[in-house]
Amino acid sequence: MSKKDCIISDPDFEEFDGVYVGSKDGTVLPPNEIDFAKIIKYMKTKNKSFQELSLEEIEMFKFK
Repeated sequence: MSKKDCIISDPDFEEFDGVYVGSKDGTVLPPNEIDFAKIIKYMKTKNKSFQELSLEEIEMFKFK
């Protein structure tokens, strides 16, 4: 099965041109400042959502 066979078209959205955000032809994404893999583990152990984290907690997971 090729990639082309895996495409599922959306009949409700005919204008889509196939350019996704972050693709080589799409919008360039800003660089990531936070190590999400580590901060997600921290949030799970503390049972907190991202909005509940203090600025100090978020700073702990910023790339240096």
